[in-house]
Amino acid sequence: MSIGSVLPLRVEDLPQDENGPRMELVDGSLHVTPLGDLRHQRLVGQLAYRLTDLAPVGWVVLPGANLLRRAATDRLLIPDVVVVAEEAFADGGVYADPSDVLLAVEVESPSTRSADRLLKRELYAQWKVPHYWIVDPQARTLTRLALGPGRHYAEGAGDTEWLASFDDSALWGA
Repeated sequence: MSIGSVLPLRVEDLPQDENGPRMELVDGSLHVTPLGDLRHQRLVGQLAYRLTDLAPVGWVVLPGANLLRRAATDRLLIPDVVVVAEEAFADGGVYADPSDVLLAVEVESPSTRSADRLLKRELYAQWKVPHYWIVDPQARTLTRLALGPGRHYAEGAGDTEWLASFDDSALWGA
């Protein structure tokens, strides 16, 4: 990757198959965040595991999948957990299209709180992702948001029964 590249950056400007910090693109600008601490990663794993147990046929739960919206400027987001339609895997590839996403989940950390609550909430709504969850490990809360009229999220479980039945109390332990 050429950090000195002229903006706007494109997905092709990012390194491929590298371990390290998360690199997301929003309108050609690079957003870099470190991977969460071990408690964060454990919570991501628990969420993915519990959602996988509930998911009906046709839906796949993934931790850390790439969601890409191509346009004049690329937007690449990497939610902590994502529920994607099985059809999204037909072409293979590295990226899922936001139109194939039922749920995006972000687990907050101090470095991502503002982006998760404001920027990503707005972008997922623009992409018409039906459900967006924000997990706050410090407050031990799960905020469930369902897309409503005008591409705005309202707090609530929405009308997807298996997501509405998700019990977050087991996530917090003793």
